Amino acid sequence: MKKLNKIVLSAIILTAILFTFSCDPFDDIYLTTSLELEFNTSGSSSQILVPAIVCLDSLEDYKENKDNLEEILYLSSAYITLNATTGLQGDNLKLTVYKEDLSTVLFQYTQLHFTANDYKAKPLELVLTEQEKNDINNYLKNPKVSKCFYATFELSNVSSASQYYTLSSKMEFLTQLKIKP
Repeated sequence: MKKLNKIVLSAIILTAILFTFSCDPFDDIYLTTSLELEFNTSGSSSQILVPAIVCLDSLEDYKENKDNLEEILYLSSAYITLNATTGLQGDNLKLTVYKEDLSTVLFQYTQLHFTANDYKAKPLELVLTEQEKNDINNYLKNPKVSKCFYATFELSNVSSASQYYTLSSKMEFLTQLKIKP
């Protein structure tokens, strides 16, 4: 009888735990997605200035879930070199991101010295201030309205192993989409 009581008690406790911590089919769904701003250039100038633009509606996850979106949150961002001429480097790297009006800066990341191939295998994490994160999240406040981001890649005192250089790179914004079921 004591064994039966232990089994019944264990079953009741297990059932209660399952109901308490089980997935609710009506919970919100969260998708993590990445916005990519591509910077491609070639030349022999000592200065690089490359613009890029990306809009939310270019994301498949955004388009598919637009009607059920409750919130979009900025999570993090990084710079990645996809391909670059050997030895491509420069000074005063500036990665600036604007609202689509091109006049409101959401953030600007600067680095004194830049070597392109350093970020091929290991992306450069763009550490933002809390204010910059808040500015981006405020810009994304109404998730049903597709927003665009405009960015620039600037580099001065550019040099490389050859006179003519190429650079193919991107900046990624990691965002979280909150979707109501």
